[in-house]
Amino acid sequence: MDTLETLRGMIADKFEVEPDYILPEATLETLGLDSLAVFDLIFDIESVFEIKVANDEVKIVTVEDVVALIDRLRQEQGKA
Repeated sequence: MDTLETLRGMIADKFEVEPDYILPEATLETLGLDSLAVFDLIFDIESVFEIKVANDEVKIVTVEDVVALIDRLRQEQGKA
């Protein structure tokens, strides 16, 4: 499973963001995601990637930050 492509699809579908704008260096804020939307996205990430994200883990700014968090937690939680 390619984390970036899966995440891009999730953001594009759920938040109606043009996929071409969902680049690794793009901030979630510039994509139109406020703090509530980010938490909503985290819940979906937990379901799709079968991982648990602790509240103190949610210090993410860019799409790349989210990908790194998902990949790290999948590795730590044996889901990779």
